[in-house]
Amino acid sequence: MKRCLNGLGLVALLGLLLASSAHADVVDDVWRGTHVRLNAARIRVHGNTFATGYWLLNKSANSLDLHVPARDFGVGSDLMLNLYGSRSGNVITWTFDDTLPRPYSLGGANSVTRVRGTLRAFARLVRGADDPYCERAACPHNVELVLTSGSQVWVDGYTDIVFKVFWTEAVEVQQFVAYAGVPRPRLSSVRMLTSTNRCPATVPTELSGEVTLSSPAPTGGTLVELLSVDASVGVLNVRVPEAQRTARFALRLPSGWSGPTVIQAASGGAVHKLAVGLMKCVFEVVPFKAWASLPVSVIPRFLLEGGAVVARVEGEESDTLFTSRMEPYPLREVLGVERVDVRAVNSGGDLFGTAYGPKGTGAFRLRAGAVKSGVEQWVEGYEALTGNAHGVPLVRWPEDADAVYLVDEVGPLPKENLKGLAKARLRFNALGEVATTVETSKGVRAVRIFGEESTILVDEESEVSALNDVGMVLGTARTSEKLFRPFLWTPKGESQWLPLPEGFVSARGVALNDSGWVVGTATAADGKTKAAFLFRAGAEKTSLLDELAPEELRKAGYRIQEALAVTNELQVLVRAVDDQGQRVHLVLSP
Repeated sequence: MKRCLNGLGLVALLGLLLASSAHADVVDDVWRGTHVRLNAARIRVHGNTFATGYWLLNKSANSLDLHVPARDFGVGSDLMLNLYGSRSGNVITWTFDDTLPRPYSLGGANSVTRVRGTLRAFARLVRGADDPYCERAACPHNVELVLTSGSQVWVDGYTDIVFKVFWTEAVEVQQFVAYAGVPRPRLSSVRMLTSTNRCPATVPTELSGEVTLSSPAPTGGTLVELLSVDASVGVLNVRVPEAQRTARFALRLPSGWSGPTVIQAASGGAVHKLAVGLMKCVFEVVPFKAWASLPVSVIPRFLLEGGAVVARVEGEESDTLFTSRMEPYPLREVLGVERVDVRAVNSGGDLFGTAYGPKGTGAFRLRAGAVKSGVEQWVEGYEALTGNAHGVPLVRWPEDADAVYLVDEVGPLPKENLKGLAKARLRFNALGEVATTVETSKGVRAVRIFGEESTILVDEESEVSALNDVGMVLGTARTSEKLFRPFLWTPKGESQWLPLPEGFVSARGVALNDSGWVVGTATAADGKTKAAFLFRAGAEKTSLLDELAPEELRKAGYRIQEALAVTNELQVLVRAVDDQGQRVHLVLSP
């Protein structure tokens, strides 16, 4: 479902309120819900105290009226109390005026004949399990009703000793707490979004997951409770936003962790479990066994897990998504705009980009695996810069060339530590780190930015090529001999120069996955001969992709000249030439 956000919080909230399945406020949930659960009520009248609790009072959907037998309040009478409800803001007012079928004895010579008055209750959102009477996995209501000022109740009756003396007395309401609204939606599923095909990291890292509800969340959202069996793995409860069915959560992994653990998720009485563990780490170079080719007229830009590609057809200015089966989805047609420029993809299958149309510009997040469903997040008027594995975009406002904004559920928030970098190419990971290239007093440098800390990665002219979700940065430096040399920076603050393939004098690092596998392109001394290479962090030598290509490609005379991207599944996007010298783009798979 599309979520529309922009820089003005009120406009963002209005957009949510006007969504087809959104609700006006908490009172609206009371109106459309059934039953009111009376948790505690205590009144005192004419020297007598009456108390009740945990009664379920019948209420029809799409109404605020209650027709409650007096016995539900602990009063031994056949009276049907008719409370007629109305609303003003977040306050519900019930009025009633009912004559008892028979006088109700209060003891002694006192009897009650009539009950009338006004009850005014403030409706407050209950955020899931913070209802003290709510079971852990199944919260029956989402609104708390607490008596507020303006409530007045009277009883009329008489004292019959020699003759009847009629009287009217105010009722002292000592306690009144009730719950109403709608049930917490049932949890439909829980799954991991980011690939677990990575090696254990030397620092704490994060994976991204998603919970899905069986129906849209009510006003204020719905809390889904999350628990990891392995206490060293951090996971927090997540709130599904109002009118939405899905929400993402982060799974914090300690350093060196490979698992497994079990994640338990619960909402609305439904409990789902998910086993999570990192796949077996690949340390050795393995040959590629499968391959797929892109149409000749296509220029690829990004590679997604599973082999899907974002590319641009020659002669066009808008991007197209090609599935792993090479089925094309022109994104301008999917979004109904004139042009789409994808700026980044993540390991969960999200595309981050900018759409340009007659009605203006918008930054979006789109899930490649559900491209027909359209955008999941839309930020009106902004342009996309990048996004991370949790689906969080960084955007810019065209009229503020220096500012970078992070988009959360409310809208774009300025990132002061990234001020002045809106025109740079930013890499943004699940840990909240940013890597980019900046101009310093010593010249152009590759830097890593985290919070207020900015770290220059190598003290030479350099640029950033990639940043992975375990904090490694891939870059390329320019040596004093005017040659290019790739390097890999680790979270420990160490930089490793990548060894060049034999026979080559210069190289550029291009892409990096979460296990530390690097792909790049090397150049020979003649400046013309190029070859794509594969390297793993900590290894002593690089491998040429030509030597690892599928046997049938080698026999057909294909030569791989450039590497363009690599996934966590070790799929590699390359540019090659066939035996006729024609350029082709291939996706290689182990």
